Amino acid sequence: KSKMINKLKILNLIIVCVFIASCTDLSYQAVDSTVVSAGAGGNVGKATDLITTLYAQLGKIQDSQNDTWGLSEMTSDEQIGPTRGTDWSDNGQLRSLHTHTWDAGHPFLLPTWNNLNTAVYQANVALTASDITEAQKGEARFLRAFFMNYIVDYWGVAPFREPSEGVGVNPKVLNRAEALAFITADINAAITALPECTDIGRASKTAARALLAKVVINKAVWTAANPAGPYTFAAADMDQVISLADQVAGSCGLQISTNYWDNFIPDNAAKSKELIFTIPNKRGAGVSGSVRSRYFCTLHYNQNPSGWNGFATLGSFYDKFQPADQRIGAAIPGVTDVSGLRAGLVIGQQKDKNGVDLKDRGGKPLIFTKKVLLSGNTEVDGIRVIKYPPDYANLDNPENDYVLIRLADILLLKAEALLRKGNAAGALTIVNDIRVKRGATALASVDLAALLDERGREFYWEGMRRNDQIRFGTFTGAWEFKTASADGHQVLFPIPQKALDSNPNLKQNAGY
Repeated sequence: KSKMINKLKILNLIIVCVFIASCTDLSYQAVDSTVVSAGAGGNVGKATDLITTLYAQLGKIQDSQNDTWGLSEMTSDEQIGPTRGTDWSDNGQLRSLHTHTWDAGHPFLLPTWNNLNTAVYQANVALTASDITEAQKGEARFLRAFFMNYIVDYWGVAPFREPSEGVGVNPKVLNRAEALAFITADINAAITALPECTDIGRASKTAARALLAKVVINKAVWTAANPAGPYTFAAADMDQVISLADQVAGSCGLQISTNYWDNFIPDNAAKSKELIFTIPNKRGAGVSGSVRSRYFCTLHYNQNPSGWNGFATLGSFYDKFQPADQRIGAAIPGVTDVSGLRAGLVIGQQKDKNGVDLKDRGGKPLIFTKKVLLSGNTEVDGIRVIKYPPDYANLDNPENDYVLIRLADILLLKAEALLRKGNAAGALTIVNDIRVKRGATALASVDLAALLDERGREFYWEGMRRNDQIRFGTFTGAWEFKTASADGHQVLFPIPQKALDSNPNLKQNAGY
């Protein structure tokens, strides 16, 4: 049996050669459930090069709509991939994400699994470099925790292989409780080793504390007997989230942006004081982690830029906003005056930079409607979303930093922790402080449902919604075009079949 498994590993090999300067005897090979080292035990290369490669892997999980972003947003109540005639039919793969009818063969799953597990292994290798400094160890541990957090959130397990182990050794598999302990230890070690503040494209103590707050708030989910809940949020865990949030908020000059869109415009790294950890993008550099697909995937063919006329949001999500809320949409200097395009939830008659009405391909008014269906749509159905305003100096390689962690998230996690401890007044103060800065009116009260709505308004299309809905207990419920789950097994994705074939230590998740 073990010989057959090794043959499967070789037959299923997906070679990802990461050529690193001065690294002569190591390449990375993604083998379905893990990554193995060619030349394990030899010189692994310079730590600086290995850490640079590890940061680059952040872009690989965010670059397209077919990876972590699609799995986190298309499965939620704030995004839909509507079929328009035969456009975007894609053999039903987008519809299955929205309706929670995916299976282990869904084409988004294996690449996401491989990219994330590749990153964890790359971090393992970096930590074995002979010239690695304590600060670099902190970066590698922070990034390993960042990637492993996704793996456990999506699949409930985490394969793990040491760099010294060859292809014949099946990776051990950490369950959720074991992975939680591993990730927590990594982040705590990173906090010790990292500088308090640094460039927002690098790991820091502040970024590590923010990541730890995001892990701890989900501890109740990861330690539940049933992945679908119910979840018990321990007071001590909520106290830790509150403490971490206070430390983050008091560090590095962070503050909530008075202009919401400063967080996402092409020069967001310079304009926003809210960003904690990002993928830096330099105009025209073609770096991995570009925000390009975020506007191309939604815009109509006759807009500037000419998009792919794909994803939309739901009318029920649009209705959660007040008209004066900055987050629902705004004219952006350097964008609206160049193309007519507004940021946010894009609805109604679309215009060019001169205010002239645009038309669809059939010559009819280009009017985006609240109405949208899973299939049978016209090319104008559905409210479009622009979270990252296009960079018209270079549409294909824009300068917008890709936002991974920002202060508003951590403050609303504090509000959630306070609320779960029974301090609704404290939670309301935080929520209203953010709402007023965003141009929305203050709420009279806040409960868990209202807080989930507020997180939706603040973080839509930022890749958080699935995780939030699971923690707040709504992910298995019903919404537009989706029925409630009978058993809740969809809170975990199925492990890709090729991963199961290559590692007998993996077992398929329940329900698949």
